[in-house]
Amino acid sequence: MIHTAMNMADHRHCIALSGCFRGKLCEQLMNRPGQSVAKGARIYGPGDSAQSVFYLRQGFVKLTSLTDDGRELILRLHQAGEVFGELCHCTGERREQAIAMEDSEIVELSFDEFIAHLQSNRPAFLLFLANVAQQLSAAYDQIQTLSFSSTMERLVRTLGRLADEFGEPDGDWVRLTHYFRQDDLAQMIGARREVVSTLLNQLREQGLINYARKDGLLLRRAGLDQFLGSAEKSSAGLKHSGF
Repeated sequence: MIHTAMNMADHRHCIALSGCFRGKLCEQLMNRPGQSVAKGARIYGPGDSAQSVFYLRQGFVKLTSLTDDGRELILRLHQAGEVFGELCHCTGERREQAIAMEDSEIVELSFDEFIAHLQSNRPAFLLFLANVAQQLSAAYDQIQTLSFSSTMERLVRTLGRLADEFGEPDGDWVRLTHYFRQDDLAQMIGARREVVSTLLNQLREQGLINYARKDGLLLRRAGLDQFLGSAEKSSAGLKHSGF
């Protein structure tokens, strides 16, 4: 989600509020009663009627889809201040499921109210279009990664993206601000949890990550990029040699 600078004197409580929800709608969302969602609870699922979007006031939510063989694949992650469920407006029903990864609070907003705000606020409309384009681009990148990259490359790319989106500096490391299980990582890259566990151990042995159940995941961001660059050069060399 794309964010813009805000006048914190006017919106001091809108810490991570999306740029699509400035002005009157921001005030409405801040004052509107929210709905508590327990960790692990489903907010909506495939086939459900899509008549609204959701603003995530606090917490963490994942959007997932099921593969033909019944495995869950994480499509996108949303943290506090972001909006989700907006891409279902064209079909009238949900194409994915939304599940709370932490105890969360959401505010539901009807499509009619959402569209009316976009129609009366050109900057918000442009930000919304930019966000949709960004999500489509991310989906395309994910398809390419799942189709052509090795499992280790998929994992390293995913860890780098998580560091960029959900990381904060911690000395020489980047600490992920949300806790990700091995199952979560497996669902992001389309692999079995046992495979992800083995690959994480390999990365830890190389000093690129530090994985601790209580402390979460620590990453060496530059090291992951170097690892990925070396893997890509090696792959290109094999192709050039005819293997």
